[in-house]
Amino acid sequence: MRRTSHPGVYRRGTRYVAVYRVEGRQHKESAPTFAQARAIKLAREVEAREQAAGPMLHAYALDWVAGYPGCGHDAIGQHTRVEYHRLLSTFVLKYFPSDLAVGDVDRDAVQAFVQWLARRPGRRCSRLSDQSIHNALTPLRRCLDTAISDGLLTENPAFGLVLPRRRAGGPWRAREERRFLTRNELRRLLAEIPDDWQVLFDLLAATGLRISEAIALRWSDLTLDTPAPRLFVRRAIVSGVVGSPKSRHGVRAIPITPVLAAALAGRRPEGADEDDLVFSRPGGQPVRPDYLRAHVLKPAALRAGVPPCGLHTFRHTCAALLIAAGASPLQLQRWMGHHSAAYTLEAYGHLIDGHLGPALDLAIELAQPVP
Repeated sequence: MRRTSHPGVYRRGTRYVAVYRVEGRQHKESAPTFAQARAIKLAREVEAREQAAGPMLHAYALDWVAGYPGCGHDAIGQHTRVEYHRLLSTFVLKYFPSDLAVGDVDRDAVQAFVQWLARRPGRRCSRLSDQSIHNALTPLRRCLDTAISDGLLTENPAFGLVLPRRRAGGPWRAREERRFLTRNELRRLLAEIPDDWQVLFDLLAATGLRISEAIALRWSDLTLDTPAPRLFVRRAIVSGVVGSPKSRHGVRAIPITPVLAAALAGRRPEGADEDDLVFSRPGGQPVRPDYLRAHVLKPAALRAGVPPCGLHTFRHTCAALLIAAGASPLQLQRWMGHHSAAYTLEAYGHLIDGHLGPALDLAIELAQPVP
């Protein structure tokens, strides 16, 4: 074979040969003309580059979010999957070009994406907050983690980025304390709840359930006819979608009083199936939290003369009452279904007595006999 003016294209007799490599192995294709052989050579080089880079980011990201199982010990919930899909479609797929391969995503490209999020050219509304930028980056970071497992990347370019830390021109402010009701406010508010919803709001205040967990309770989740009645949190309903609780720590058993157990048993319709919802709309459909906020809680708060509050306020109030009753941070963590006691302390530490007590007298302590 004799070389031609185009590297990788040779002449052999009256024909021309394109020589190229696929995964390290040499291949040859012949053509009757030099132009055809050169076209073959160029096409195979493009195919090799595409194969080395892997699939396109758009298609890979959409396939990833459809089958992503979650990370760690927690399986991803359907609501989170929907939110990841929304974030990818709204931000990631809008910014990155459709012909960008996963293997070509580098740190500079992702850093430019963060800068685009921070300024969002052409937006009429206010810019994204720092937390919103972090949220928009999360599904991309986890998608690229999977790309590493698939051998498409050697490292995740979405880690170690410079994220915005803006204060909106204002001074640093401490984290706002969780809003909770005093005993007197809770008493007045519960007295104004309509009878149809009384048991639900008593349950929220006594157990601290998230509203998504409370409206997902089924009769099979309640143990009411024992000396120690309790309920089991096994699922949640978010935006009408039934799924697992917020995390694996959200699956838990919570004790309830015999009085509350009797009230729950009293609202069970005759012939109700074990899989029926405890709280539902006519026809057995799940209760809508926005309806409860607007048509039950808000009017009741006005009548009771208490500050405006949300459904989550009952959860914080329950935590405050448990702390006042002497619950330890570990007990509170398990009761509330938090992933760690550290998070519980961060959320409710301001309610725990922070007094350090008397000074430690080493002379007295060291004089104690060794056990």
